[in-house]
Amino acid sequence: MKKTILSLLLGAAGLSLAFSADAKKPGWMLSEDPAQIITNPTGTLAQGRAYQGTPNIVVSQSGKRGFAICYGGGTEESTHNYVMVSYLNEYLTGKPGVDLVIRSPHTGKVRCFDPAGWRDPQGRVWIAWCQSTGEYSFTGKRKKPGEPESQWSRHGSTWAIYTDNPDDAQPTWSAPRRLFDGNMINKPLFLKNGDGLYPVCFFTMPYVNDLLRMKEGAGVWLSQDKGETFKQIGNVIVPDSKYAEHMLVEMNDGRIWMIARREPNSNVRMRHSRQAGGLIHTSTYTDGISEAFSKDGGRTFSEAKYSKIHGNGSRTYLARLKSGNLLLLKNYANDDLWLAGKPKQTDGEPVPRKIIVGYISKDDGKTWEGGLIFDDVRAITDGFDRKYVAYPDASEADNGFIYVVWDYFRYNEPEIRVAKVTEADILAGKIISKGSVPLFIANKGGKMQEDAVLGTEAQGGHAD
Repeated sequence: MKKTILSLLLGAAGLSLAFSADAKKPGWMLSEDPAQIITNPTGTLAQGRAYQGTPNIVVSQSGKRGFAICYGGGTEESTHNYVMVSYLNEYLTGKPGVDLVIRSPHTGKVRCFDPAGWRDPQGRVWIAWCQSTGEYSFTGKRKKPGEPESQWSRHGSTWAIYTDNPDDAQPTWSAPRRLFDGNMINKPLFLKNGDGLYPVCFFTMPYVNDLLRMKEGAGVWLSQDKGETFKQIGNVIVPDSKYAEHMLVEMNDGRIWMIARREPNSNVRMRHSRQAGGLIHTSTYTDGISEAFSKDGGRTFSEAKYSKIHGNGSRTYLARLKSGNLLLLKNYANDDLWLAGKPKQTDGEPVPRKIIVGYISKDDGKTWEGGLIFDDVRAITDGFDRKYVAYPDASEADNGFIYVVWDYFRYNEPEIRVAKVTEADILAGKIISKGSVPLFIANKGGKMQEDAVLGTEAQGGHAD
């Protein structure tokens, strides 16, 4: 290799010119280093964080052990974010706490966030998360010098660990493994033929035009070897959705049903008003749920259109239960209209995240029954207006119980809340089963100053 003039001059002076391999890498490559798995964490990792949310839950096949998962630390979207796991017993008793932390070795440069948990057909319990640096914000604009840290590198990737002994007091976890590009915030779908379909989102960056834009949307990845290898087979562009947070269900006729989050954007128009004697502004809100269908196993989908199911710009959970019925968990969004077969009202403000409710469908999603309210905070005016609940997720055990998780507020003494219910409870709209537990706090964070709370709420972001 030829030496440069600069290196020859430095050599003559007794100096060296050495570049490490890391120095030549782009900043986002830091997120390609495996995370640290910290068992029995102490200090602020175990308690005291003033922000946490976006939960997920998975229970072992026996139902003897559950894992409530969330992320937090720093602010809502921060390169100081890390993932927390709380071990739960089947009775949902004990004190809230953190038993496992997943954190990048590059704290302050790489965030670990948006966890997902599931149980595969072999009975293994998986915990996945996304790793990313912060060159871009979720508005799709690149961070400028001097601006607050951003949240996305456009090269984020999903990583995972799993355990073969989830019922043990101290499960043994595998080493972290990179699964695929993008962000997977919801559980995979395991088909009747044994294949796994993984709903992976690649965030939309509308102000950047390059080849990475070809990846953007609600992706579908396939594994045919029990999670050893993955390949992308499908992608759906969801209108008004930067972060689809999509879920997949196999229908009785073999189609794949995808639902995705749609943002509460306001479309402002002008119309003529006789009463006003001229043109006036009108607003129509586009928040809701989009849906698309695939007839070829997730390779191609129909156009993503509004679902009859009402949404309010938050994550929705949809999955098939062991009974064959479908479970739907969501934020209430004028559901009385939807259940009566009427269209959603689009005038006025979007429906806030104040109620978590569950429904059952016995006819593959044509009609829905029940309406068990898991949380209703409409009347709460506590502290800094702590009255928001969101992001429900669930996991069913062989013992007939369904474990449901959601977050209660995210910025000041935030709580990860869990319930243990049956399908009969949801259909009845109230707790009727012996052994059901309507509310248990799995993890509770610390206090935050009022100005910090208001500042965090103003930031927005994809999990807001």
